[in-house]
Amino acid sequence: MEKSCYNQPMLSRDFHKLIETDTVAAARALLGMQLILNGQKLGRIVETEAYLGGQDSACHSAGGRRSPKNESMYLPAGHWYVYQIHGHQMLNLVTKAENVAEAVLIRALELPDGRLLANGPGKLTKYAGIDKRFDGQSLATSSLQLAHDLTPNQIASRPRIGVTCTDTWLEEPLGFYVAGNRHVSKMPKRGLLDDEDTWKKE
Repeated sequence: MEKSCYNQPMLSRDFHKLIETDTVAAARALLGMQLILNGQKLGRIVETEAYLGGQDSACHSAGGRRSPKNESMYLPAGHWYVYQIHGHQMLNLVTKAENVAEAVLIRALELPDGRLLANGPGKLTKYAGIDKRFDGQSLATSSLQLAHDLTPNQIASRPRIGVTCTDTWLEEPLGFYVAGNRHVSKMPKRGLLDDEDTWKKE
């Protein structure tokens, strides 16, 4: 993992306001951000999925469901929600106000060395050593942080992967990714670009 130049990663006020008000916009805004653990850059986020609370039948809080397993979703925006499925840990950033229970799943990272070791949500957390210890932690105090980095040349969308609902939410295009980036999960290899060609030149 590459050593970060950030001692205390800072996020803009605009981003904090965004995650408090708009989960879909937050899912798009996370693309290109660095995920940082203990001051080290883990990688650049290239894929996310938005989950829209009680109305969204694919969301853990659908219909107002609340349990010890998903309690962290009900925290205010800016907390981590980590859950386990099929033996894999899933990392989510909570959005919206307290008790609204929406979140963004972080599905894939572009690693600094280019290796394909975090091109899926379970692979990401395994690579980074992220587990339930981070569940419920706040960005204000957690060792797991976000920092602004690059802007995608193009953001594409598709239905979320692996959801099991059978209604119209199954096909909602709430999965977002950096178009052409080879670190995005479950993408055909045809038409992929070199990593640097998927980001705007600063």
